[in-house]
Amino acid sequence: MKAIIGGTGVDTLEGIDSERQVVNTPYGDVALFVGKGKDASLVFLPRHGSDHSILPHLINYRANVKALEILGVTHAIGIYAVGSITEKLAPGKVGLVSDFVDLSSGREHTFYTGGERGVVHTSMDEVFDATLKAKILKEDESLLDSGVYICTNGPRLETPAEIRYLRCIGGDIVGMTLATEVSLLREANISTLALAYSINWAAGIEHEHVTFITDEQIASLKGSMTELCCNVLQSSSSK
Repeated sequence: MKAIIGGTGVDTLEGIDSERQVVNTPYGDVALFVGKGKDASLVFLPRHGSDHSILPHLINYRANVKALEILGVTHAIGIYAVGSITEKLAPGKVGLVSDFVDLSSGREHTFYTGGERGVVHTSMDEVFDATLKAKILKEDESLLDSGVYICTNGPRLETPAEIRYLRCIGGDIVGMTLATEVSLLREANISTLALAYSINWAAGIEHEHVTFITDEQIASLKGSMTELCCNVLQSSSSK
């Protein structure tokens, strides 16, 4: 099975015949949507909950990823709303994340806690799946390289001074969820790809105050991104 993980602006998956299902995991129950009929190979997971009520630092990332593992998911594409630090990905644009820096804290961010499972160090040399990347670029050559994602803790936005610092350490975009989620997907051996779309310039970049793109723009991006993800994941070459 293949999964799409959605967040801000992408908390439903329209056009897919699916039914809500609750998966029991050792870390808690997870509500997600499993495709039916021709869409039976797809799972949609709203990371903030189906009512978009769970803040980034309070998401049960371990339960979410474990639920996908229990369902037999082998490939997942995550969609992430971000703020733009550099011009690699301007507001209203969509691109692929190439790498990340994790500055989050206080989260349950690994399945490995010692004990009988021993000491495990998951390799992050190649964070994102090359086959999925090639497939999605073949499907849409216009996708940008959105660069390095900096993961902050949230839920507050960053200060202008913090954004200047993030730029100095190589950040191109900033968000609050990717690093924790992708690290767990890697631990679960689920091949993953990250699609980022910018909804604002980060603090201090363009305006005195942070301004966001419109709801209409977000809705338009949602439609194109989810269609793209479905096409890629349902392709036989991504099995």
